[in-house]
Amino acid sequence: MPPSTGPIGRLFSSSDVTANGAQGFKGKGDAAQSNALTGQITVTVAKVMGNGTMLVRGQKQVSLNRGDEYIQISGIVRPSDVTPDNSVLSTRVADARITYTGRGEIARASRAGWLSRFFSIVSPF
Repeated sequence: MPPSTGPIGRLFSSSDVTANGAQGFKGKGDAAQSNALTGQITVTVAKVMGNGTMLVRGQKQVSLNRGDEYIQISGIVRPSDVTPDNSVLSTRVADARITYTGRGEIARASRAGWLSRFFSIVSPF
């Protein structure tokens, strides 16, 4: 387009300055999580209820090359679910609370960064 200012500008009615803009965003995300925990942990009876059920608790600490792992379990067990070898399947523990945590290099590496944690807090989705 020819200039619209100066001596030739009298022949044209448009301006030298124009502006336009566009914006777009293409994004996608993906998240997956899978955990498996197999093992045995010793618990103690913290309380025996009036009906014979028992509140049990236990904790195990495993120290590995690059950190420590902690496994904790608590829940309610019926006497009939205790096998002859004095064990109970975790599927037979009522109100089970099983916690698996860790400290050290591997636990730090698997933790989300501070910016990701910030956006997880402020994002409504």
